[in-house]
Amino acid sequence: MIQQQEDGDRRLIACAPGCQSCCVVNVSITLLEGISITRFLRSLDSDLVAQITSRLDQLWRDVRGLDDEERLFARRKCAFLDDQGCCLIYPVRPIFCRSISSTDVELCRAAVTGPVFGELHPVMMHQFQLQLYKILFLGVADGLALAGLDGRSFQLCGLVRYLLNYPNREVELLTESSLSWDEIYP
Repeated sequence: MIQQQEDGDRRLIACAPGCQSCCVVNVSITLLEGISITRFLRSLDSDLVAQITSRLDQLWRDVRGLDDEERLFARRKCAFLDDQGCCLIYPVRPIFCRSISSTDVELCRAAVTGPVFGELHPVMMHQFQLQLYKILFLGVADGLALAGLDGRSFQLCGLVRYLLNYPNREVELLTESSLSWDEIYP
Protein backbone atom coordinates (compact mmCIF):
# COMPACT_ATOMS: atom_id res chain seq x y z
CA MET A 1 0.00 0.00 0.00
CA ILE A 2 1.34 3.45 -0.92
CA GLN A 3 0.38 6.56 0.99
CA GLN A 4 1.10 10.14 0.04
CA GLN A 5 3.54 12.11 2.15
CA GLU A 6 1.58 15.03 3.60
CA ASP A 7 4.50 17.40 3.19
CA GLY A 8 4.93 17.98 -0.56
CA ASP A 9 8.68 18.63 -0.20
CA ARG A 10 10.43 16.30 -2.66
CA ARG A 11 13.70 16.65 -0.74
CA LEU A 12 12.38 14.18 1.84
CA ILE A 13 13.50 11.12 -0.09
CA ALA A 14 14.92 8.63 2.41
CA CYS A 15 16.47 6.29 -0.16
CA ALA A 16 20.27 6.33 -0.11
CA PRO A 17 23.18 4.35 -1.53
CA GLY A 18 23.37 0.92 0.06
CA CYS A 19 19.79 0.88 1.38
CA GLN A 20 18.59 -1.99 -0.86
CA SER A 21 15.38 -2.64 1.17
CA CYS A 22 13.20 -2.64 -1.93
CA CYS A 23 15.71 -4.51 -4.11
CA VAL A 24 13.81 -7.77 -3.58
CA VAL A 25 10.73 -6.85 -5.63
CA ASN A 26 9.84 -7.67 -9.22
CA VAL A 27 10.88 -4.80 -11.47
CA SER A 28 9.13 -4.38 -14.81
CA ILE A 29 11.09 -2.84 -17.67
CA THR A 30 10.51 -2.07 -21.31
CA LEU A 31 12.61 -3.39 -24.17
CA LEU A 32 14.39 -0.02 -24.47
CA GLU A 33 15.34 -0.08 -20.80
CA GLY A 34 16.69 -3.61 -21.16
CA ILE A 35 18.79 -2.61 -24.16
CA SER A 36 20.09 0.49 -22.39
CA ILE A 37 21.08 -1.51 -19.31
CA THR A 38 22.72 -4.21 -21.43
CA ARG A 39 24.75 -1.68 -23.42
CA PHE A 40 25.87 -0.04 -20.18
CA LEU A 41 26.92 -3.40 -18.76
CA ARG A 42 28.96 -4.17 -21.87
CA SER A 43 31.00 -1.01 -21.17
CA LEU A 44 32.08 -2.34 -17.76
CA ASP A 45 35.03 -4.55 -16.91
CA SER A 46 34.52 -8.00 -18.45
CA ASP A 47 35.15 -9.81 -15.14
CA LEU A 48 32.44 -7.73 -13.46
CA VAL A 49 30.04 -8.40 -16.34
CA ALA A 50 30.75 -12.13 -16.01
CA GLN A 51 29.93 -11.95 -12.27
CA ILE A 52 26.72 -10.04 -12.95
CA THR A 53 25.73 -12.49 -15.70
CA SER A 54 26.27 -15.41 -13.33
CA ARG A 55 24.16 -13.69 -10.65
CA LEU A 56 21.46 -12.95 -13.26
CA ASP A 57 21.38 -16.60 -14.30
CA GLN A 58 20.96 -17.74 -10.69
CA LEU A 59 18.40 -15.06 -9.85
CA TRP A 60 16.39 -15.88 -12.98
CA ARG A 61 16.29 -19.57 -12.02
CA ASP A 62 15.07 -18.55 -8.56
CA VAL A 63 12.43 -15.93 -9.41
CA ARG A 64 11.16 -16.48 -12.95
CA GLY A 65 7.43 -16.89 -12.92
CA LEU A 66 7.01 -15.66 -9.34
CA ASP A 67 4.31 -13.09 -8.72
CA ASP A 68 5.08 -10.01 -6.64
CA GLU A 69 4.21 -11.55 -3.27
CA GLU A 70 6.10 -14.76 -4.00
CA ARG A 71 9.15 -12.71 -4.99
CA LEU A 72 9.01 -10.89 -1.66
CA PHE A 73 8.86 -14.21 0.19
CA ALA A 74 11.88 -15.47 -1.78
CA ARG A 75 13.96 -12.52 -0.45
CA ARG A 76 16.34 -12.70 -3.43
CA LYS A 77 18.30 -9.49 -3.88
CA CYS A 78 18.75 -7.82 -7.24
CA ALA A 79 21.67 -9.17 -9.28
CA PHE A 80 22.89 -5.63 -9.91
CA LEU A 81 23.84 -4.88 -6.29
CA ASP A 82 27.50 -4.74 -5.34
CA ASP A 83 28.94 -6.01 -2.04
CA GLN A 84 27.96 -2.74 -0.30
CA GLY A 85 24.37 -2.95 -1.58
CA CYS A 86 24.83 -0.18 -4.14
CA CYS A 87 23.31 -0.37 -7.61
CA LEU A 88 25.85 -1.19 -10.32
CA ILE A 89 23.49 0.06 -13.06
CA TYR A 90 22.47 3.24 -11.22
CA PRO A 91 23.08 5.61 -14.18
CA VAL A 92 20.74 3.51 -16.37
CA ARG A 93 18.46 2.03 -13.71
CA PRO A 94 14.86 1.31 -14.74
CA ILE A 95 12.11 3.91 -14.58
CA PHE A 96 10.56 1.82 -11.80
CA CYS A 97 13.69 2.08 -9.65
CA ARG A 98 13.99 5.81 -10.35
CA SER A 99 10.40 6.58 -9.49
CA ILE A 100 9.48 4.51 -6.48
CA SER A 101 11.17 6.04 -3.47
CA SER A 102 10.33 6.19 0.18
CA THR A 103 10.24 9.17 2.50
CA ASP A 104 10.63 6.97 5.60
CA VAL A 105 13.27 4.23 5.77
CA GLU A 106 11.70 2.25 8.61
CA LEU A 107 8.21 2.28 7.06
CA CYS A 108 9.73 1.16 3.77
CA ARG A 109 11.52 -1.78 5.40
CA ALA A 110 8.33 -2.74 7.25
CA ALA A 111 6.32 -2.57 4.01
CA VAL A 112 8.75 -4.86 2.20
CA THR A 113 9.11 -7.41 5.02
CA GLY A 114 5.55 -7.19 6.37
CA PRO A 115 3.88 -9.48 3.82
CA VAL A 116 6.20 -12.31 4.88
CA PHE A 117 4.55 -12.08 8.33
CA GLY A 118 1.05 -11.40 7.03
CA GLU A 119 1.29 -7.69 7.85
CA LEU A 120 0.58 -4.72 5.59
CA HIS A 121 2.45 -1.48 6.14
CA PRO A 122 2.25 1.63 3.95
CA VAL A 123 5.22 2.97 2.02
CA MET A 124 5.31 6.72 2.47
CA MET A 125 6.19 8.23 -0.88
CA HIS A 126 5.45 11.20 -3.08
CA GLN A 127 2.44 10.60 -5.29
CA PHE A 128 4.01 12.82 -7.94
CA GLN A 129 6.76 10.25 -8.45
CA LEU A 130 4.28 7.40 -8.59
CA GLN A 131 2.18 9.18 -11.22
CA LEU A 132 5.29 10.12 -13.18
CA TYR A 133 6.36 6.47 -13.23
CA LYS A 134 2.98 5.30 -14.50
CA ILE A 135 2.84 7.93 -17.23
CA LEU A 136 6.43 7.41 -18.36
CA PHE A 137 6.28 3.63 -18.36
CA LEU A 138 2.98 3.44 -20.21
CA GLY A 139 4.08 6.18 -22.61
CA VAL A 140 7.27 4.35 -23.56
CA ALA A 141 5.38 1.05 -23.92
CA ASP A 142 2.72 2.70 -26.10
CA GLY A 143 5.39 4.45 -28.19
CA LEU A 144 7.18 1.16 -28.81
CA ALA A 145 3.94 -0.49 -29.87
CA LEU A 146 3.08 2.43 -32.19
CA ALA A 147 6.53 2.05 -33.78
CA GLY A 148 5.80 -1.61 -34.41
CA LEU A 149 8.15 -2.80 -31.67
CA ASP A 150 7.57 -4.93 -28.61
CA GLY A 151 5.80 -2.73 -26.07
CA ARG A 152 5.29 -5.38 -23.40
CA SER A 153 6.88 -5.21 -19.99
CA PHE A 154 9.50 -7.74 -18.96
CA GLN A 155 11.08 -8.73 -15.67
CA LEU A 156 14.36 -6.88 -15.27
CA CYS A 157 16.60 -9.87 -14.63
CA GLY A 158 14.98 -12.00 -17.35
CA LEU A 159 15.28 -9.51 -20.18
CA VAL A 160 18.78 -8.26 -19.36
CA ARG A 161 19.99 -11.85 -18.90
CA TYR A 162 18.57 -12.74 -22.32
CA LEU A 163 20.10 -9.71 -24.04
CA LEU A 164 23.52 -10.38 -22.49
CA ASN A 165 23.39 -13.99 -23.66
CA TYR A 166 22.10 -13.15 -27.17
CA PRO A 167 23.66 -9.81 -28.17
CA ASN A 168 22.81 -10.26 -31.86
CA ARG A 169 19.07 -10.22 -31.11
CA GLU A 170 19.19 -6.57 -30.04
CA VAL A 171 19.17 -5.20 -33.60
CA GLU A 172 16.35 -7.54 -34.62
CA LEU A 173 14.28 -6.50 -31.61
CA LEU A 174 14.76 -2.83 -32.47
CA THR A 175 13.67 -3.29 -36.06
CA GLU A 176 11.30 -6.11 -36.74
CA SER A 177 10.67 -8.87 -34.27
CA SER A 178 9.47 -9.44 -30.75
CA LEU A 179 10.60 -11.84 -28.09
CA SER A 180 8.65 -14.99 -27.46
CA TRP A 181 8.20 -16.13 -23.89
CA ASP A 182 9.92 -19.38 -24.88
CA GLU A 183 13.08 -17.43 -25.62
CA ILE A 184 13.17 -15.78 -22.21
CA TYR A 185 11.91 -18.83 -20.27
CA PRO A 186 14.20 -21.66 -21.50
